[in-house]
Amino acid sequence: MQQRLDPPDDSARTEDEFPNSERHPELDVAQPAVPQLPGFAAQLIGQRMRAMYDNIAQEPVPDDLLDLVRQLESKEQSK
Repeated sequence: MQQRLDPPDDSARTEDEFPNSERHPELDVAQPAVPQLPGFAAQLIGQRMRAMYDNIAQEPVPDDLLDLVRQLESKEQSK
C-alpha cells in the first residue's frame, strides 16, 4: 500500500474553484492565515493516527451494539 508523504495543499485553493458554494459578501472578514505543519510532522501525525485507528478497528464490536444493529435490521425487514 502506497502512503502519501506530504499533506495536500488546500491552502492554495481559491473561491473560484468552488463554483457551487454560496458566497455572502456581508459576512466577509479577514481570516487569519492557517499555519502549515512541516512535511515530516504531518507524516508522523498521519502514521500515529493510522496506528491508533488500526488498533481500534481490530477491537471486537460490543455485544450491545450488535444487538441494536440486529434489532434495526429486523425492523427494516418487517416493513
